[in-house]
Amino acid sequence: MEFIAFWSILYVHIWFITVILQHENSMFDSKKGDVRMKKMMFALCLILLSSSLFTFGSTNVKAATGSQITLSSNSNSVRVGDTVKVQVNGEQFTDLFGAEVTLTYEPQALQVLEVKEGDAYDDFGAYVNHVDMGELYIPLVRKQLLVNQQSTVRLVEITFRALKEKDTVVEVTRVKAVSSERLTNTQGYKDLKVLTSDLGAGLTIKIAKQIDKAPDSGSGSGQTGSNIAPSPSKNMKQETDALLQEKDPLRAAGKLQSLLNGLNSEPNSADKDVLLKTAGTILDGISQVPVTKEGSGTNETYVITSDDVNTRNALIQGIKESLSKLNMKLPEIEQTNLRAFMGYSLDGRDVNKLGVYRLNEDTGAWEYIWGAIHQAQTNEFTIGVQQAGTYRVMEFIKKYEDTTEIYAEARYATEVLTAKHILNGTSESIFSPSKQVTRAEFASMIVRALLQDQVVTSSGGGATYSDVRTNEWYYGYVETLQQLQIINGFGDGTFRPNDPVTREQMVVIVMKALESLGLAPADNMQTTGEQFEDDQAISGWAKESVISARGMNIVSGTGQNQFVPKQSSNRADTAVFIWKMLQYAK
Repeated sequence: MEFIAFWSILYVHIWFITVILQHENSMFDSKKGDVRMKKMMFALCLILLSSSLFTFGSTNVKAATGSQITLSSNSNSVRVGDTVKVQVNGEQFTDLFGAEVTLTYEPQALQVLEVKEGDAYDDFGAYVNHVDMGELYIPLVRKQLLVNQQSTVRLVEITFRALKEKDTVVEVTRVKAVSSERLTNTQGYKDLKVLTSDLGAGLTIKIAKQIDKAPDSGSGSGQTGSNIAPSPSKNMKQETDALLQEKDPLRAAGKLQSLLNGLNSEPNSADKDVLLKTAGTILDGISQVPVTKEGSGTNETYVITSDDVNTRNALIQGIKESLSKLNMKLPEIEQTNLRAFMGYSLDGRDVNKLGVYRLNEDTGAWEYIWGAIHQAQTNEFTIGVQQAGTYRVMEFIKKYEDTTEIYAEARYATEVLTAKHILNGTSESIFSPSKQVTRAEFASMIVRALLQDQVVTSSGGGATYSDVRTNEWYYGYVETLQQLQIINGFGDGTFRPNDPVTREQMVVIVMKALESLGLAPADNMQTTGEQFEDDQAISGWAKESVISARGMNIVSGTGQNQFVPKQSSNRADTAVFIWKMLQYAK
């Protein structure tokens, strides 16, 4: 029964793939196709191809006399550091629908840089490179169901980098192939015809020693060429210099894209360096989105157009992709995104209560922009541009009915953190300053204050802690701190979100958050500042953090030089603590 069920399911899969492949124009021709669909397709294709593993499930018939899988290359002789492209071809096949190809290579001599399927075939990005074994497994399926009339087809191209001076061999060691013809196998079930194929000869690649650049004559340095940094080629230097002299940043970016796309192979290290420096300069130029100012004073707005956002985004992403294909990456280039600068005049407003807002044209409301960087010294904000629209620098003023009687420092901290949307009231007009802060509430405050751009929005594999469910409002904040290793929870696997947060817990979380942002003090600052009288009551895991925080003027005692580490904190005191932290982190 299991045997019959397997082949019945296999036949359904084959029929489903056939139907989908007949509509290949909607699936394979667009690079922006649905990734989930491609993954599903590939999984089904593997099931299809797996039929060739069962000798009892297919008739072993040759597709054509002399059918074989062969290798060819753009060059059989390279130097260490150069790249070489090896093509895998199918010859004398009239209907090669799918194939699994296994190649072997010497990993000490060659490094796999890219696997690119031929125009008529797709590997769904699912090839497997066993570097330790020097074995490359590539599953392929034809994009069209129609019989291929070409006698020779390009299946896949592998780009290798030469690593070591020697003669090395790349060869195809195994092939499983099927045609699109359906038949009834010996068991009476529908199947695909299995094709047999010969394997062509292995490809020998001769790798020669890299040539060192000779020192300039008459330099008198006595250095050997291997100790002198190589220079970029003359043509590359001329082309990049011309790009940097282009006054229009968009034109410069377009020309850079054309230059990168016109390269037939990966540049040498010297050309890479000059290209990356040029790309960094040009990307920095086009990443600044122009803004049009309208109005004046506190009513001044900034308009960013869709054309500017779309054009610049497309250029940035296109250049990044072109660099990646040439095996050129730099963190600063990968992190390049659109940004805009927005200046303002203070005009009597509280500088600590200013923020950038975007007009929601559907609701008419001004929405707060998280992550805006404030340069108070120059009266300017920098924002990451996610979308076009109308922006404004505004002062947010919120007064609570129950904060008039608390101490002035806490009242001001409450107003500022409300303006920064870090704290909210417990109702529209009530702040509840004496209410205890829970561990979940404090987690949300720290993430909104320092890490809003890193907040986890998806449950992924589920919650880390047994008592933090993915549908709780605080899930994303707690998970963010856990993934950044800022919190660890308790030994029983819980976080205890509704427990009051203690003063020492608050300090440790804040110090770890500052450390994750590179804002933590040097080790020698940990002993700065006078110790508290109740220092012995501080837990060992929190003592260094408390001492450092006091030296940074983030924490102070509760009176009589007492820290009271196990005591919980109310909302007013917590506001003061977070505001001091933000002042340090400026």
